[in-house]
Amino acid sequence: MLIKALNLKVGDQLAEEDGFLWDVTEIIQETETTITVRLNSDFSSFKEHWRSRSGILKTFDKHRSLQGVSA
Repeated sequence: MLIKALNLKVGDQLAEEDGFLWDVTEIIQETETTITVRLNSDFSSFKEHWRSRSGILKTFDKHRSLQGVSA
């Protein structure tokens, strides 16, 4: 499924080319043209393990289409 970056929300999952999913755990900043989100991976079945880690920050152009799953 394609998701426009401008529609990203907490709980969405973004896919890498190999299908590995990253969870959007926080919206950090939005501007008129970009959105910055915190991404965490679910290596553990216990969500409190991966949500407590710092994850990675990723900035996307709001008009970019991303492969993923909407929450």
